[in-house]
Amino acid sequence: MTAKIPLAWCNLTHDPVRFGLFVLGIAFAVILMFVQFGFRNALLDSNTQFHDHLNADLVLVSPSRQALSFPERFPRIRLDQARSVTGVKEVHPMYVEGALSRLRHTNPNPKERGPSRSIRVLGMNPEANLLTFNTPVAWKSIETPGAALYDTTTKSDFGPLGIGTTTELAGHRLELTGTFTIGTDFTTDGTLLVSEQTFLDQLRKPYTMPGNSAGAMVDLGLIRTEPGANLQQVQAALQRELAGGEGDTAVMTIAEFKERERTFWLNNTPIGFVFDFGMFMGFAVGLVICYQILSGDVTDHLPEYATLKAVGYSNRNLAGVVLQEALILAVVGFALGLVVSWASYEFLTNLTGMPIRMTPDRLVGMFIATVVMCGISAFIAVLGLFRVDPADVF
Repeated sequence: MTAKIPLAWCNLTHDPVRFGLFVLGIAFAVILMFVQFGFRNALLDSNTQFHDHLNADLVLVSPSRQALSFPERFPRIRLDQARSVTGVKEVHPMYVEGALSRLRHTNPNPKERGPSRSIRVLGMNPEANLLTFNTPVAWKSIETPGAALYDTTTKSDFGPLGIGTTTELAGHRLELTGTFTIGTDFTTDGTLLVSEQTFLDQLRKPYTMPGNSAGAMVDLGLIRTEPGANLQQVQAALQRELAGGEGDTAVMTIAEFKERERTFWLNNTPIGFVFDFGMFMGFAVGLVICYQILSGDVTDHLPEYATLKAVGYSNRNLAGVVLQEALILAVVGFALGLVVSWASYEFLTNLTGMPIRMTPDRLVGMFIATVVMCGISAFIAVLGLFRVDPADVF
């Protein structure tokens, strides 16, 4: 027994060239949405890569520090207060600098030295393992003053970097002794890890007023809790302990700290709006393209639809045919758009160093958006079909 071929499929594929053009139109809209969606998520993912590497349970941070790139700090004395709270095992300071930390590749000939560029520098206790990585890191090597680890994704604009390379940070000699990988983001072209002492000697003491301590203000306080301690209870106890201060320190979980960074970039910068608008425009373009395809197909087959209506087919039956066409276009166009977008993601990731990822949830979300886009187009196109009178057509 021969299986019945759906009328919607026959309508679309009776002219293969035309069907191919239809699919290309839908795929174009899918690719446009995927690229905008990819850049939007790359913005968020790249600016929270650092947070994903934090090896701690809670974070102390200035309430004014809405993003890691902000320079707001809090008094180091808050770390001592935090150590006295029940359930707290360890408290470690972390220093972050991205403005004064200018890196310049050295060269025996001063005339051939490149210009200095700002690079993010993280200062911490090398024995505390405050950051976790997928590969071993030579933490021990940066205990030597003037030693640093460098991010393997650091942009080539800083000059050739490698283990054993001697470079210049804020006018001070710096030797690169190992590597790690965090990644770049929209504000950071590279990252160095140094010991707390190297950080203070090279980036804080030269700019600290006489009589003041270079380490009196810290950027982050990383807290590890006792095994089995209730994280929410420890967080609440820390908030009560630090409430007697001047409101200069907030206590967050790693998830909360990461979410605040995401919220800032998405809602408080024009970059988030631009990519959201780009996604909307891609959806709108796809809506128009799909509507033009379906309405044109309805017009071309108007006599056939009128005949079906004359022999007893209801508006619901005819609407079902158009909706099936929309679903076919959505599935085939999405499949083609997905292949091209995936290749584009790989190319753009290698080109820019940004983490443009195709995760399962994002893939499913984009497929749903494509189906909705084609479904709305079908609904608009089918309204004209409802008004068809067989007597007028013939």
